[in-house]
Parts: sequence; C-alpha cells; structure tokens
Amino acid sequence: MKTILFPTDFSENAHHASEYAGMLAKRLGANIVLLHTYMIPMATEFQVPYDINGFDEICRKSAEERLREFTTSLIESTGLAPERISRMIEFGTISSKIVEVSKTINADMIVMGTQGANTVLDRWVGTNAQEVMKTAECPVWIIPTKSPIEYPQKVMYAADFEEDEVAATQKVLDIIEPLEVFCKVIHVNEYIDLNSHQKVKETVSNLKEEFEYDDVFIRNIDRSDVIEGLESYIETFRPDVLAMAIHEKSVLNKIFEPSITKHFVQAAMLPMLTFKK
Repeated sequence: MKTILFPTDFSENAHHASEYAGMLAKRLGANIVLLHTYMIPMATEFQVPYDINGFDEICRKSAEERLREFTTSLIESTGLAPERISRMIEFGTISSKIVEVSKTINADMIVMGTQGANTVLDRWVGTNAQEVMKTAECPVWIIPTKSPIEYPQKVMYAADFEEDEVAATQKVLDIIEPLEVFCKVIHVNEYIDLNSHQKVKETVSNLKEEFEYDDVFIRNIDRSDVIEGLESYIETFRPDVLAMAIHEKSVLNKIFEPSITKHFVQAAMLPMLTFKK
C-alpha cells in the first residue's frame, strides 16, 4: 500500500489540500501520514524569559490536540477509514523536516497546500512548498487554495527536453497510471536555429515511437517565450494537473525567477505535480 505524506499547519489552505490528498488516497489505495512541524519562537531582549522545556511541552500538547481535530475533519470530509491515517509531530524547520520525514517513512509522494504570500508564485506555491519541491526525492503534489477537489482527467507534462526525456516521461506515466488519466507531453521550443530545431524533432520522434501504445500525446510548440507558450497551451488544453520535472535547467526554475512569475497567473488554480528527473 502506498504512503502519502501530508504536512499541515492547520490553515484553511491545509484543510482544502487535505481533501485532495484524501481523494488521491482513495484512488491509489494509500495511507496518509499527517505531519505537523513546530518551532519555538526565539526570545528577544524585549521578551520575558520562559522555561524553554516547559514551553516546548505546551507547544507539543497544543499541536497534538489540533492534529487530532484535523484528523477528525479529514475523516469526515473524505470518508477515509481512521486506520488509514496516522499522525506525526516534529520539531524543526518546516521544509527540511518534511523532506526528512518523507525519507524516514519511505513516502511514495508528498501532498501539500499553498500558504499564501505576497508574490504571484508564493500565492500559487508557497515558500516552504518551493523548498520541498526542490529537495524531496519523491513526487510532490502542490494543491492551490482555489483548485477544485475533483479526480483529474487530463495531465499536462511541461517537458524541457533536457537530459533523458524518455525516462522522465515514463516517470510521469508511472505516477499517474493508477489515476487512469490522459497525458499530454508539451514542449515549448524557444530556439529557432537549425541545430536545435533538428534536435527537438528527433526527441519528439523518439518519444512518439517509445510511447506509441500509451495513452499519451506528444507535441512541440514553437514560441519565442517558453512561459507564455505554456500559459497559452494551459488555457487551450485546460489540464487538471500540471506536471514538471525538477533539475538544474528545468522549466520550473524559470518560473521561480521573480521577473517571470507575473506571466504564469493562468496556472494559479492548477494542482502541480513535480518530480526529480
């Protein structure tokens, strides 16, 4: 049975994303591990000193109670059996602790909600989620606050044609296979010289040959701007999930650039699936 790690800060965003995690758990026959990470606020010269050990105990007991309430809410909203949900409370830095726990419990995937912040990307993804996406070994699902809680039917994989694209596409298909969804592999080619164009044609041809008998559609789009090309195709294809690979030259790294985020508003309601290439 698969294991889904779901980090929660008990926010409204977390409650929303937990319903998506529950939906995936039911479709995949998976168990959910709820994780809450807390930290003790640093004392300053303007604060009254307190018993650090006692304060730690207070924080943990409060977290235990809220996590029990969160579990009850998750069971009520998803109909999952209580024995398929377990709870963990950890002390430490949120993003690093999420990754650490995912390795400890051998999680098959992490599902987490956005936190909301000042920038477009932070509102869509959240700063902790960004760090988890970059460092987690397992696939990570990011569920925006406004995304509908519906079984996905169409997944769009934004390929970058860097490194081994056949292996990356196969990884996407392996992740989504139990969901029984249709996948489109889309590459936006921003280069117009003959050498790069020929390389893209060869990669597309290899992918089509490799996945000839799979429920997958491969297409290259010639556009001057990758992000605008993706945003345009998202608006046309209307996928339920946007899948992207994580590596040094990935398209996702371009989205992380502050000057680029303003172009990617169309994806703000899309659940995102990221994975290591």
